[in-house]
Amino acid sequence: MKKLIALLALTLSALAHADVVDWPLSYDGQSTNSFIWDKRAKPLIQTRVPSKLSRDVIAGLGGPPDPVFVVDKRYVSASACEAHACPEKGFFWIDTQTGQGLGAVIYDGELRLGSNSLAAAQIPAAARRALIDWTSANDIKVTSVEFIDRSGASASIDAAQFKPAPHFEPAAGGPSYDCKAASTRVEKTICADPALASQDLAMAKHVKELRQGYATIADRTMLRDFQRKWLKERDATCAAAADINACIAKQYQTQDDRLRNWIPGR
Repeated sequence: MKKLIALLALTLSALAHADVVDWPLSYDGQSTNSFIWDKRAKPLIQTRVPSKLSRDVIAGLGGPPDPVFVVDKRYVSASACEAHACPEKGFFWIDTQTGQGLGAVIYDGELRLGSNSLAAAQIPAAARRALIDWTSANDIKVTSVEFIDRSGASASIDAAQFKPAPHFEPAAGGPSYDCKAASTRVEKTICADPALASQDLAMAKHVKELRQGYATIADRTMLRDFQRKWLKERDATCAAAADINACIAKQYQTQDDRLRNWIPGR
């Protein structure tokens, strides 16, 4: 009987939030700070996330931001890290067609989730995907998951449900890519030269750090395009060079100097 009553309460709560909330879609690609500063954002989070967690989520969204992501013109996710405490990060996700949402905070691998309309066993695939993308982008390994429902009750969820799909991990000495897939003369030369491999990995890490420092998708896209253009230049310049190793090393040094002074839009 208690389980039936709890299920009924959850169903009624879900129905209460089953409304279209489309205004967050307008923040697609913008900074999460812009979203959280909207006067509608905090009330939205407070009605979708249990009071036991909503304050932490809102605090987490107020610091150095990530972009707001929109998937399928429907699902919106916003994330950032708490001001002056960036190891603690906040996340909010909402289905704009149903109004259902959830919030999350993570610290030292411990992920705390909460929703006023969803149960621990009913987290939508789109929300789980957004959570996995968020933790993966920040190089966070989820070690434990706690779910908080509308009443404030907690339940554990298997952390394996939030594990990203297997992907290539570079060796400590580089390069940043899988040498088994190397196809060009330049790529194979880098794989065969420890110094070049180290340069390549260092640059990949530098670009990732720069990318995470930009809060809009537009700025991140400009950085991606800037780097891709250089990769083509590197290959075109060095492919037929007499001393290909020296040519590649010079290319990396030149691009590293450019990146240190690079500003979006310039």
